Amino acid sequence: MFCKLKTLAIALHQDERGDMDQIVLAVALIVIPLMLILLAFCKQIGEWFNEKNTSLSDS
Repeated sequence: MFCKLKTLAIALHQDERGDMDQIVLAVALIVIPLMLILLAFCKQIGEWFNEKNTSLSDS
């Protein structure tokens, strides 16, 4: 009985490990392009936020 539970726990753990790899890959495929975009346009994004902050402060 204990041997069957141990085998089941090991199989379950191995299945979760595969799922985690897919999740990490999916997150990386989303985050890496976003980081590249932010690095490429950081000055324009900063200027845009400064303009919006100034217009809110003046109101």
